[in-house]
Amino acid sequence: MAVEVRLKEIRNARGFSQNELARRLEMSLTNVQKIEYGQAKSIPLDTLDKLCKILQCEVGELLVRIPDDDEENSQLPISTIIPATEQNSPVNESKSQSNKKARKSVGSIVLPFEKRSA
Repeated sequence: MAVEVRLKEIRNARGFSQNELARRLEMSLTNVQKIEYGQAKSIPLDTLDKLCKILQCEVGELLVRIPDDDEENSQLPISTIIPATEQNSPVNESKSQSNKKARKSVGSIVLPFEKRSA
């Protein structure tokens, strides 16, 4: 799976130049270009929110999932993906709470075309 950023198409349709968009986002032209050309390592959620407000669009219009050629695994029943022993096991409440806290702290979307260092 890949995620395509359709910033250029939406920006052009709304009549914004890269310079104007960068000014309104209060970020450098270079950063706007990195996002537009798919070279950004991540896009902070607040930046996505600003982009959508400025361009009057939804995140789903800006970021589009491009399916892989081999999509058959994504349509498997959950019982095939998760072993039966894990499906029926009780949830550890403390682990569940820590996962909720971790999810709240996520501040950006990491795009799949980037390489992450360990």
